Amino acid sequence: MVVAVFGVWRLGGDKAVIVGVLTTAFTAISGVTTAYLGIKAVSNTAQNIALGNGAGRPPGVSGGVDGVPAQRGPEASGG
Repeated sequence: MVVAVFGVWRLGGDKAVIVGVLTTAFTAISGVTTAYLGIKAVSNTAQNIALGNGAGRPPGVSGGVDGVPAQRGPEASGG
């Protein structure tokens, strides 16, 4: 912000300079915000999957991934 104000002041406050500075600042802020929100969404999704709270799982189904029950070994079936 300080650099933008200084740049506008040093270049005489021309309207084209002001528009350019504001456009660049808006682009930078929106890029950083989009990156942060994207990383946060992926992180939340990965955390939910790791904790077993996957969105694809029907209510009442436990174990497995995406609602598919985990397979049982021979010891679980009595054989």
